Amino acid sequence: MTKQQAESLVKKAFAAVAHSENKHIMVKGDASPFNGDTVYWSKRESKHYDGLTAKVLIKQDHKCGYCGLRFVDGEDIHLHHIDGNHNNWKPKNLTVVHQSCHQYIHTSKRET
Repeated sequence: MTKQQAESLVKKAFAAVAHSENKHIMVKGDASPFNGDTVYWSKRESKHYDGLTAKVLIKQDHKCGYCGLRFVDGEDIHLHHIDGNHNNWKPKNLTVVHQSCHQYIHTSKRET
């Protein structure tokens, strides 16, 4: 096998991934999750979401609709239907919450 044939096979086996398919978001300058800039990190994390979730995140200033804390890097963000009706997609019926807050909301509703 020639070098050109080998390179051709490698390119076919490991095709380049388009930048748009790579969901990694570059960290700005000397930012660190340990420097206390929770606003930067919550906004950066929200870029992983699109559609309604992203719109509600912006509307809520990247804060949980239940506990009011900001979302941090790596946390799962859930879109919650306030009235419990999953067919009601009106903006006033939607809020974004931490995964743990979402679980608490639904657990506390079962107990009452």
